[in-house]
Amino acid sequence: MSKSTSMEKKYRVLLMTFVLIAVISLSGFYESYFQFLPQFSRFPAVIHIHFSAFFCWFAMIIIQPLLIRQKNYTLHRKVGRLSYLLAPILVLTIIVLVRDKAQREWAVSTDNAAMTAFIGLLDILSFSAYYIIAMIKRNNTRWHVAFIIAASLVVLNPGMARLLNQIKPGLGLAGAVLAPFLVSAAIILFEKIKYKRQVLTSPYALFFLCWALEIALLMAIPQTTLWKKMVSTFIM
Repeated sequence: MSKSTSMEKKYRVLLMTFVLIAVISLSGFYESYFQFLPQFSRFPAVIHIHFSAFFCWFAMIIIQPLLIRQKNYTLHRKVGRLSYLLAPILVLTIIVLVRDKAQREWAVSTDNAAMTAFIGLLDILSFSAYYIIAMIKRNNTRWHVAFIIAASLVVLNPGMARLLNQIKPGLGLAGAVLAPFLVSAAIILFEKIKYKRQVLTSPYALFFLCWALEIALLMAIPQTTLWKKMVSTFIM
């Protein structure tokens, strides 16, 4: 297989991956958001801003591999700069939405509110970290793509969890926990078998370890007294 054919196949797989992520994530919000459009007054402005940025993020990551396949590197860089606006909007709107949801839950269940707030914090920190790494490594294609995938998996999880919960309540949490592990492990295995690449130096191994740390923290921190006090301060 020629180098150009191999690269073409890689970008085709990458494009299909991003399309699949977008379809799954957006489908998860159909019942709670998209089916009510264009009844814009039904939701506060922050939700519309969040979903606009959310949709644009998916449009951007789908367009980028197409531009690379067409060797339109100038437009690829210009579209990529859009992320400098989208990423902060996503983070800021997540903060507002998580705070609002935790406030509503606090009166009913402090445990649920504490968990909601901690998951939101992890999403904000992980998405921000993965995005920053991707931008720092934008001249290293392998690392850049790996952490754009990582950031997109963080964005995927809320919608995927909702979609899976519609199939079976509780399935969403398992899917949200396992999906990043399965995706990163599959890519690590593929690279090892296909390209004989070292596992420990793989960007996907770093993502795998970071996600494992997040899950460990998720199991240990949300129900502690200190965290609940912090959440109480945050939402009051």
